[in-house]
Amino acid sequence: MADDDKNDQLMTQFIERATPRLLEALTTQMTEHVEKQISGLVENSTKLLDEVKDAKRERDEAAAKQAEDLGQLKTLLERGDDPKTVKDALQPEPIKLTRTQARDTTIYRRAREQAAANGTTLQILKDPTDD
Repeated sequence: MADDDKNDQLMTQFIERATPRLLEALTTQMTEHVEKQISGLVENSTKLLDEVKDAKRERDEAAAKQAEDLGQLKTLLERGDDPKTVKDALQPEPIKLTRTQARDTTIYRRAREQAAANGTTLQILKDPTDD
């Protein structure tokens, strides 16, 4: 019986000494595992939040543009302009350049800036000699 008591005592001492180390090792492994699992969730949630912010920004920009366009239309209608003038003001003609003109970077840049300022597009046409 003395051997059984001694074995029980040794086992109890072993468990008392080993338990904190085992818990520390288990905690470290579990922490790494949980952090790895959570990092994917964090990335996805960050991505989704960015998409929501982008969608809100686009919606706000579209609403501001629509309000601006409505204000412009209201102003044009209040002035009593004829329908063609109102349409031309709302949808200006594109700025047109020939291919030769478009190859000149100075002319092209100036035309592009003017088109952006007028709220229209830049259109490149064939040269009259390209038939």
